Amino acid sequence: MSGSTRERIIGAALRLFGEQGFARTTVTQIERAAGLSGGAGGLYRHFRSKDELLVEAVRSRLTERGEWAPFLAPDFSIMSWLDSLAPQSSTVDKLTMLFHIGLGRLEHDRDINRILMRDNSIGTDVLEVFRREEYLVFVKAVLRGLLELTEPDARDQDWEAASAVFVGAIAHYWLISDTFGGEHPTAVDPDRYLRAIAELVVARLRWTDTQGEGQS
Repeated sequence: MSGSTRERIIGAALRLFGEQGFARTTVTQIERAAGLSGGAGGLYRHFRSKDELLVEAVRSRLTERGEWAPFLAPDFSIMSWLDSLAPQSSTVDKLTMLFHIGLGRLEHDRDINRILMRDNSIGTDVLEVFRREEYLVFVKAVLRGLLELTEPDARDQDWEAASAVFVGAIAHYWLISDTFGGEHPTAVDPDRYLRAIAELVVARLRWTDTQGEGQS
């Protein structure tokens, strides 16, 4: 196994918590999965308890932004970046690409999402880490992208709520698909599903444009 002992413990713990739940996972199992002597107490040289390990593991994984880091910079233009990748594509195509990126992030954090969405034995401190370091961060990224597409006279619409709806729809697709072994029970593939969300976004954009014209 590569990586530091601490990293190996975090990786093993997240995988086991995601597969079998926090309460059902023992310290001995984590130690063995991390390549340590099971029951020898090696985990406690790095974490005071299994609860502390969970909080630190979730925080460590969620703050690994990796390829997603540029999207979170305040001055990063999501739509300009999408334009550079596919300059001739439609707004629906660009938004579908953006939502694919969000779905990829959910899959990257698969174990954490399983813990948060299925395990009712975790504490509020873990939920707060997720709310602050993941959910709010990515809702704001989607919100910024939507505002870039919105005409100035339509920016007083509740785009924050709309962003939460779209992020929730993407998360729901991932959760249901994961529950059914990786395929959505309707057999609707990710591109069709995400394109449908993108079409709803564009419909709302056009609706707000129409509303603005009606008020002028």
